[in-house]
Amino acid sequence: MSSQFEKAVAYVQGLDKQGAGPDSTTKLEFYKFYKQATVGDADPAKEPSRLQFVERAKWVAWNGIKGMSKKEAEENYVKQLIKYLKEKHPNEPILKELEA
Repeated sequence: MSSQFEKAVAYVQGLDKQGAGPDSTTKLEFYKFYKQATVGDADPAKEPSRLQFVERAKWVAWNGIKGMSKKEAEENYVKQLIKYLKEKHPNEPILKELEA
């Protein structure tokens, strides 16, 4: 795992605790890249039921990037955080670290 990815994950995990977290769509973006970077491809045998709305949405998002390398998923996770920060928190100090 890259240090940028680790910093980004720690930052994103703290967002909800601050009460100023991202919307559901952005959370799904972070989720799918995180799972692909840390686990790899989604397991078709573990696809949630259509009645499990949240779990299924997460699985579908993750499965949508099947085949992406772990390195590419880490990079996309960091890029997603940079995009989010530029839109919502442009003065956040971690933004400069991630862009370096």
